[in-house]
Amino acid sequence: MAFFGFIPSESLLNKIQTAIAQKDSKEPLYPLRDEIALQVNDEIIDAIVTNLIHRFPETDKRETTEKLAHFVKSSVHFLLSKQLLSKAPNDVVRKSIEFSEQSLFKAPDGQWRLGEKLDTGLVTNLKHQFAQIQAGEKIDAHALAESYKMFAEATVRHYMHDFNHTLDLGMIKRKASDLGCSAVIKAVHIAIDKIIPHLNKRELKVLAEYHDGLFFH
Repeated sequence: MAFFGFIPSESLLNKIQTAIAQKDSKEPLYPLRDEIALQVNDEIIDAIVTNLIHRFPETDKRETTEKLAHFVKSSVHFLLSKQLLSKAPNDVVRKSIEFSEQSLFKAPDGQWRLGEKLDTGLVTNLKHQFAQIQAGEKIDAHALAESYKMFAEATVRHYMHDFNHTLDLGMIKRKASDLGCSAVIKAVHIAIDKIIPHLNKRELKVLAEYHDGLFFH
């Protein structure tokens, strides 16, 4: 079993745990579901991208990566808040809460983390590539980029496609969701090709050290 997982803020963790505890409540749950969905979107992008680029020196690569983070955040935020999230009965909202519950786990370090199951081979490859970088060995940057594309696609599909299916969407909204998901995957793939093969040794080391702590076997 392999996982990706970031440490959610205390605020987000409290909201998810509150939603889980109250999922059988008679009070409307959709406002809490909406807050969680929007906050997960922001925090997962910060965990993977924003917190990493703040460790990079200021270059055009940092600027490209910042633009990517902003594009994904704003695209998903618009899709959720303007098109997909709406008032819903609790029996529908419970599906979203159960999705959040399944995405929450305690890592071997004892920390609560939010993430998803990943292909074991993908995590093994990433961990091996990170170890090579930290040992100062030469790596195949294009192979690393391909690993990141696989990870990015799995994460977008989990948090956009799979989560959005818990919203009980009609045909038009489901189409909007699928188009949004495809657009984000395409943009992320383009950005990965622009960034990862062009990182220097120092930048690769920063990437490996930071991201190594987000993947678990």
